[in-house]
Amino acid sequence: MRIFAIVARTGSLTAAGVELGVTAGAVSHQLKKLEDELGVSFFRRGSNSVSLSDAGQRFYQEIGPAVALIERSAQALYRDETEINVQASTSLAVRWLIPSLDHFRDICPEVRVRVETGSATNFLVDPLVDVSIRYFRAGEAPEEWKVLARDLSRPVVSPGLLLADDSSRRIPVSDVPALQSAAGNWDWKLWCERSDVPLTQLSFSHSFDTDDAALHACVAGLGMVLAPPVLTNRETRSGALTALPGYEPVEIGTYRYLRRSESKVVRRFCSWLDAEIRKVE
Repeated sequence: MRIFAIVARTGSLTAAGVELGVTAGAVSHQLKKLEDELGVSFFRRGSNSVSLSDAGQRFYQEIGPAVALIERSAQALYRDETEINVQASTSLAVRWLIPSLDHFRDICPEVRVRVETGSATNFLVDPLVDVSIRYFRAGEAPEEWKVLARDLSRPVVSPGLLLADDSSRRIPVSDVPALQSAAGNWDWKLWCERSDVPLTQLSFSHSFDTDDAALHACVAGLGMVLAPPVLTNRETRSGALTALPGYEPVEIGTYRYLRRSESKVVRRFCSWLDAEIRKVE
C-alpha cells in the first residue's frame, strides 16, 4: 500500500522507484500483486507514465493520509535517535556548549545536534525542541527546570589594565571602567548589593547586548565584565582575562535546562550536559 501511495503521488513508476531505492520493474511487480489480491485495477498504464483509475483515485483518497501518518511517525522515531534539537542562550552556546560538542560526538558519533541560539525573551515554544537551556536570575527559575550551573559571577579584566603588583591586593572597582551587558545593569546591582560595594563606585563605559560581546571587549582592554567561569574559562586559562583581585564570586542566577523529549538519546545528552559542565565549575 505504501508503494501504491507513492506511485499515486508521483504518477511515475520510475520516480517511485528512485524514492524507494528499487527499480521501476520492482515497483510494477508490487502494484500488480496488490491489484491481483484485491481484484481491482488501480492504474491506467501508458508508455512512460501511469494514472489513477476511478477505483484507484477513491482508494488513494482513503489510504493516502494513513500512509503519510505512518511515514511521519517512522521518521519521527528515526529522528529521535539520530538528531537532537537544542535551544540555548547565545553566550552560553557560543562560549561553552558549541565548543564542547566534539566531546559529545566522541560518545555519540551518529547523533547530530542542532543548536538554536537566542535570548529568553525571544524563545518560542517549538514542539521540535528536545532540550531548552536558559538563564534565570536568582529567585526566578521555575521548579521544572533543572540546574545546569550556578552563575557565580565576579569581575574579570584584561591583565593589561592591572599594574604588575596588583595580583594580590584588592583593586577598587572604581579604578576600572565597568562594561554593561544586562538590561538596566541588574547583574552589577545585585553583585554590588551582595558584595557590600556601593553601586556609585562603578563607572560604566561601553554597553553590549550579549555577555559574549562584552567579554570580547573586556579582552580588548575596554573595561571589566561581571561573568561566571563557564563563560570565561577559555580566556582565564589562556591568560587573556583574570579575576579582579580582592572580590569573591556572587551567585546572581542559574543556567537551567528543560528536557522536552523522552527519547534515549536526549536523556543521554542531558546526562552529558551535567557531566561536561562540571569540568569548568
